[in-house]
Amino acid sequence: MQLLPDLNEPDAPLPIDAGSSLEFLRAVYSDPGQPMTRRMRAAIAALPFEHPKLAVTATIDGGPGFAARLEAAIAKTAEMRAGPAIELSASNEESLEHL
Repeated sequence: MQLLPDLNEPDAPLPIDAGSSLEFLRAVYSDPGQPMTRRMRAAIAALPFEHPKLAVTATIDGGPGFAARLEAAIAKTAEMRAGPAIELSASNEESLEHL
């Protein structure tokens, strides 16, 4: 019993008439008369066009550009870090002891 196809078998002619390269690949991998290796290669080649990867994209409306928004965010972060420190009084220390 042969589980894998013979890789040394001669290539069979492809009597496929397709309008586009994707249609051609679909016809090849759907044809049970083609060798399994050829069908697998066609399926792999067609895969990204039949099932595209999901991607995250961001759209930024008009107004200041990305660089200006980034500079503003950096300035705001620096301002928050340099802001006044919270003083800890004796009453605050007692309330924090149970944590």
